[in-house]
Amino acid sequence: MTTRTLPPAAYDRLTAAVARDTGDRRTAALWSHAAALVRHAHVHGLAPADERPPGPDGLLKSLESLAGCHPALAPLADPAVLPPGEQPLGSAAWNAIEEFWDRHPALEDGRRVDGYALGDAYQLLSDEARKGRALCQTPPWIARLLLRLSLEPAIEEWGPADVRMIDPACGTGHIAVAAFHMARVPPIRGRRSAPVGHGPRAVERALAAVSGVDLDAYAAALTAYRLLACSASVLGVSLDQVPASWPVNVAAADSLLDRTEPLLAAGAYHACVANPPYITPKDPAVRDQVRAAYPQVAAGKYSLALPFTALMLEHLAVPGGFVAQLTANSFMKREFGKRYITEFLPRFDARWIIDTSGAYIPGHGTPTCILVHRARPPVGDTVTVIRGNRGEPHVPEDPARGLVWRAIEDAVDNRLAWERFQAGADLARRSGDTTT
Repeated sequence: MTTRTLPPAAYDRLTAAVARDTGDRRTAALWSHAAALVRHAHVHGLAPADERPPGPDGLLKSLESLAGCHPALAPLADPAVLPPGEQPLGSAAWNAIEEFWDRHPALEDGRRVDGYALGDAYQLLSDEARKGRALCQTPPWIARLLLRLSLEPAIEEWGPADVRMIDPACGTGHIAVAAFHMARVPPIRGRRSAPVGHGPRAVERALAAVSGVDLDAYAAALTAYRLLACSASVLGVSLDQVPASWPVNVAAADSLLDRTEPLLAAGAYHACVANPPYITPKDPAVRDQVRAAYPQVAAGKYSLALPFTALMLEHLAVPGGFVAQLTANSFMKREFGKRYITEFLPRFDARWIIDTSGAYIPGHGTPTCILVHRARPPVGDTVTVIRGNRGEPHVPEDPARGLVWRAIEDAVDNRLAWERFQAGADLARRSGDTTT
């Protein structure tokens, strides 16, 4: 999968140019990104109509057409989610949008329609989402490792037909899309995790297995679009031919505070995976609400990542469910993390602690780590720790193949291979005991 990219400043210039017409940057970002989304649907043959009507009015018509393809896409025609229709766009601004996407279509080359570049583009266009809500997409290669340490063992334990996962801070859907592919064709590790096929039933089941929730309503709508785009591509149909009865479990809600959203039901998920926001809430009222809801971790000037850990481990996961997150390592160094480390985390079964602070992760300026727990009291006395010795000597051309990240993946591979060998040896020993 390759994409054509432009410098981040180019996105900012586009938003600024369109904002001169719309009057605000938020609407400018939505106009600009909606044009890319419609192009994505038409270029990949997902739109119900062959033609893409020209001009701003044509864009609105295309969005209405896409919104009618499946109930999960209805937000694309909802002014509360996508308000450009209420603020007309002039020809100069429209031409700037068209010329920008002519130079950088935000489409994957080849036959993949996953929309990773499309998701990244929203983060780059919307400084409101990026700065106000800390929207920062998880690169697909990191998403795959998170899922390998959570969803994959959950599939092995509970079986591909029953497993459910959620990303409660899904953004534009990078983790959710990767989870869809893993749930559709699970990796072969044992008898219960054999592939479930590539036909309609497998696609429907994968959609049912994956859930995502985000505070940003447009980001949530984009996640739903991407999951449906992947589904339609696998089936070889357009979006309007994906059965309306098939579930697309994506919602716009405040995962930390909303207890009415059905997707946030307690004990519903075998795997909870997230790259939650690392910021401290700026609104004092919200800060106090979160502190009251998560007193065990929200101390002092806390990072939102800590309440998300508590949400996943205490509320969303089934007993023994796997919880994996890429998170800021600031809790290890600052006062707000003391209670989290000494009182909260020891209550749960820690499986992996991976230092990713030396890895080059585009868009992530904050030092990070990966934490993997099971939602149960500690079992045994072993935690796998991958420590960082040094950072990247230079910015790698392909971050997924950076020296640090490759060393992390090699260490994970070696440890998982050892665990499989050990499990096999234990099984053989037990079998021998029963036959003697």
